[in-house]
Amino acid sequence: MAKLVVITKGMPAASHELGGSWATIGRADGNTFQIVETSVSGRHCEVRVKGDELVVRDLLSTNGTFAGGKKITEAVVKTGDTFRVGEVELRFEGSAPASSPGSSFVTKMLVTNLAAKTPATATKEASPVPSRLAADATAGQPETGDTRKHRVLFVDDSMAFLEMFGELCATLSKGMWEIQTATTADRALAILQEGPMDLVVLDIGIPMVDGIQLLGIIRKRYPGIKIAVMTGNASESRRAKSLAGGAELFIEKPVSADGINVVFNMLNDLAVWTHREGFSGTVRQVGLQDVIQMECIGRHSSILEIHNPHVHGQIYIENGAVIHAAVGTLLGERAFHKLLSLRGGEFQLKPFQPPTQRTVQERWEFLIMDAARASDEETALISKQPAQTPAASPPEPETPPPPQTEHAALGEDVSVVATYEDSGKWKPTDHPKK
Repeated sequence: MAKLVVITKGMPAASHELGGSWATIGRADGNTFQIVETSVSGRHCEVRVKGDELVVRDLLSTNGTFAGGKKITEAVVKTGDTFRVGEVELRFEGSAPASSPGSSFVTKMLVTNLAAKTPATATKEASPVPSRLAADATAGQPETGDTRKHRVLFVDDSMAFLEMFGELCATLSKGMWEIQTATTADRALAILQEGPMDLVVLDIGIPMVDGIQLLGIIRKRYPGIKIAVMTGNASESRRAKSLAGGAELFIEKPVSADGINVVFNMLNDLAVWTHREGFSGTVRQVGLQDVIQMECIGRHSSILEIHNPHVHGQIYIENGAVIHAAVGTLLGERAFHKLLSLRGGEFQLKPFQPPTQRTVQERWEFLIMDAARASDEETALISKQPAQTPAASPPEPETPPPPQTEHAALGEDVSVVATYEDSGKWKPTDHPKK
């Protein structure tokens, strides 16, 4: 089996067997081959075996990747040759690549967890926060029954990430995503010229033209395309620039099985939201609660604007803490609960600006739990109410009785002045009788 061997003097002996897929080399956790040395960048380079050769691609490392004594962006290393990452020398010992592809971008632990915790049974065991994350994360089709495939373009400098995450998204979407990939801005723009895309997912760290610049170019040329920025090097300044530049979402690359499910659902909902009722963005499958949860777990700062035809409100998040909420005349926790109880509308993440006041002191975990509890109680109360019977029609007005003719009875006040004889003639009386 092909492998890489660390041969730098003074460093502990280390080697890594290579599979048939892209593998990343770097100092940070999550790399396929982790080398903890100060001259090695967190995500330094990536490699892939092709026959008896090794393709090496630099990933915008700080101290560079070198082959044949030259700094390279991409090069081919022969069996027995060496290349250098930072100050660490590696030798490629080639042989037939493994039949099963190795892990890439994410750690072996991530791949193992994703296989053991299939989307149908995945739960957020480490988080006490209730979530509307779909139990079956593979439900890629929109609820409207639309079977049209959604075209998604991933732009990232790492082939390892594109390969791994693209395969995962293809599986989670049940084949409803038609995925294309690009490692450079010019290739991404060429793909966009070939045909329309439903969603473009950009990394910030791409060569020549970075993701922020590419975001602006795509927004100007193709204003109808939805764009998400997903990066492994998140910062508040990059986040603010991305959202201000027109990105609908700013997401950190997932590093756990649960994170992959949540990120996929957010991207999937963004790709298909025009075919749905209710909130745009993520609310249909992961909910506002999950957006807030991801913002807080990542210790981000942002303003979550939420509105529908009847209300308009904001939730302020600073360094992972909810500090203010407002909707109409409501402030604080009451406003937070009101916004999370909405059944339809739109939301947008905007760059953080300090609010005029701070009205929320409770931790975000308890805020979300209280909002979920209030929603459940409201649902239960509605279900217990008896069905309303149609209002009884007003009684028809009674028909007044026909007027009766009054007949005076014979009495002392009546005088007999004539009688009717058998002959058919009236005969006057001589003396009128009472």
